[in-house]
Parts: sequence; C-alpha cells; structure tokens
Amino acid sequence: MHGLNIVHHQYCMHNSNNYRQEHTQHKVLQKIYKMNLINILKIAKVYITYCIVFVNSAPTCTDPKDVQAKFNSINGGVDYRTLFFTDGWKQDTMVSDFEKLVSMREDFTKIGCPSTFLEGFNLPLMARTSCPWFLEQTPYIAETYPHTLYRAATKCTKCIDASGDQKCSPIQQKIKILRRTGCDNGLYKYEVSETYIQIAYVCEKQREVENDVPITPALPPADGPEGM
Repeated sequence: MHGLNIVHHQYCMHNSNNYRQEHTQHKVLQKIYKMNLINILKIAKVYITYCIVFVNSAPTCTDPKDVQAKFNSINGGVDYRTLFFTDGWKQDTMVSDFEKLVSMREDFTKIGCPSTFLEGFNLPLMARTSCPWFLEQTPYIAETYPHTLYRAATKCTKCIDASGDQKCSPIQQKIKILRRTGCDNGLYKYEVSETYIQIAYVCEKQREVENDVPITPALPPADGPEGM
C-alpha cells in the first residue's frame, strides 16, 4: 500500500511538471505571437504613412479651363452633339433638346426592340425608324477629353417589318478628341487624336456575295470618315 502511494505521488509530480512545462511553453508562444503582431502592426503603420506621404507629395493635375473650348475648336467649332439631331436643331434650344433625346434611353431599355413602328407626334426620327435607336454614354476614360462621349445604340438586330436578310447597322462618324500626354505646372497637357462614334442606325440589306467576296457598288468620293 505504501508502495502504491509512492507511485501515485511520483505520477502526480510527473503530471504536475508536464503541466508547468506546457503552461510555460504556452505563455512563451503567446508572448512571441504578441510580439509578431505588434511588429506587423508597426510595419503596416509605416507602410500606410509612406503611402500617404507619397500621394500627398505627388504632383496633382487638373484639366485646363479652356479644354472644352479647345475640343470644340478642333472639330470646327461645332458641338458634336448636333450630329444626333436627325430632325434638325436650333442653337438656343440645343442643350435642352439634347437632354430630351438622352432621356428617351430609359424607355427604350424597358421596351427593347419594338415589333412594329413606333408612332407619336412628338417622337423624334430616331424612334420612328425601322431601326429605332437611343443615346448612351461610353465608359469613362481619364486619359481622353471628353472623358465620356455619347453614341447611338439600339436594341434591334433586325429591321422592323423587314425581310430576314435586312439588319440594323450603325452609321459612324469620325471626330477629333484630346488625348492626355502629361502634366505641366499642375495642368494636363493634351494632343489631338481621332475616334469614331456611332451617330445613328439604319436598315441595311446584306451585301451580295460572289465567290466569297462582297459586291460593293462604287461610291463617289466623299469627305466622310475613312473606312465607312
């Protein structure tokens, strides 16, 4: 019996020693983890501070005040938005009339491509054609001016009330834009560039093909965009 007590005592002491060792190891690991976390937070703080200083010290640039006037000037002094007025336009009401055209986009996105011609005394030609179209904005591009442009878009792939070989095709117009080249004394510098925008949609009959080559009738020279 006395021997059993000795064995039991030694067993308990062994377990006690193991517990103290494990507890000590656990405390050491906690301390190491805490030190690593503090070091990580210090490094993150230094990095964030560096980023803030770098951003604040970087030169800030803005568009010149006359950038809109320059854009109009390189296009012959004509506001490119007038290209979308198929029914004509008046200078004194151009801005408000254009906003009305833009507001029609919501109606077109709801109804999709109509199955019959749209009728209405106040509807513009863009809505009464066999390929009704509306206006949408291009994605924002910081490196060009204007940063966004309006363009024609349609929900129709085939012409309304037309045979199967007729489709809706865009009319494209080349315009001049400004492309950013750098920053000088806090103002962005631009150079003249060119791009195409869709200004309308028309119903087009597919071209005849002979030996896998489209037959295109000869057209007289024109001053329109290249590649049209």
